[in-house]
Amino acid sequence: VEVGLIFGDGMAADKPVEILRFANRVPLMYQQGGCLLTKAIESVDWRQYGLDQAGGRGVPKGPAAILVHLASTNVQFTSEAKEALSDNENVMEEARKAMLEMGRGLRKHLEKQKKMGKTKEKFELINDIIPAIAEKSASLLDLPIPDLAASITKIMSAVIAETTTTWNKETKQTDVHIILYNYTSRARSYTMLVNWPERQGATMVGNELGGRKEALGVWAWKLETLQPGSQTVITYSLEGLEKGDWNETDVFYRGSQEVIGATKMDEKLLDEIRRQEQAADAPTPEEDLGDTDGEDETVEAVPKSEAAHATGDTKQTTLFGGDY
Repeated sequence: VEVGLIFGDGMAADKPVEILRFANRVPLMYQQGGCLLTKAIESVDWRQYGLDQAGGRGVPKGPAAILVHLASTNVQFTSEAKEALSDNENVMEEARKAMLEMGRGLRKHLEKQKKMGKTKEKFELINDIIPAIAEKSASLLDLPIPDLAASITKIMSAVIAETTTTWNKETKQTDVHIILYNYTSRARSYTMLVNWPERQGATMVGNELGGRKEALGVWAWKLETLQPGSQTVITYSLEGLEKGDWNETDVFYRGSQEVIGATKMDEKLLDEIRRQEQAADAPTPEEDLGDTDGEDETVEAVPKSEAAHATGDTKQTTLFGGDY
């Protein structure tokens, strides 16, 4: 059972969520109400995950679309027309578990957005009020305006990541801009990570900080120590995409202090991505038997400048190969 959820602007918030049902990659277009997959969605209390749902039963309401796919060699349909799935206790249980896990992901996403919104509002308020108070007080006392960086840092007491992902119509690229602010009284060290559509054929360019590839579609930068009141900027662009293909970048971090606007990296998930990548790259039995001459192959190190030139971007380091 595979599930997915799209949430955000552009979808009606006062109407039932859109349900996309599939069986062995074939869309199920009719008899939605009598389908097992729909019943699995209705069995979850979506109110605890941020969607409206009368009485905690039925199809939830909100700006979302839910996708659910059953892949099996023995799919049980309600009729020969194959328009809906019939009841099956085991499939129902697995589909419900998948929905609950997806719901927890949605709740984390909404909580992160809410926390980021409050922090941003607090920061904007402080930036408006404190400088105005300092300027007025300095004018009344006939003194110079003091440096407010330390005061703002003490009040905020947070590390914040602001991320924008925008389409550049001039370069036909998707530009990603990440600013990491340290509004705490201590120096902080982080490794920042992002997801990017490598699997879809995108190429990362303009990455001046270099970094390294952690796994398929995951790039990381080990940043220099961030001093109190300072900031670090990460910028890069994505080539090979069309407008609208990539609208949001998920940012992750490794470090002791929480980063508002980013998610702590799940190392188990990262290991699983690496295992899948290794399995996909593993040679087939035919390939293993294809070269038996027994000669040793010498692998020479490629200078950084040559490796970067081979990728078409001299500012990148070449290393080894989401919102619900």
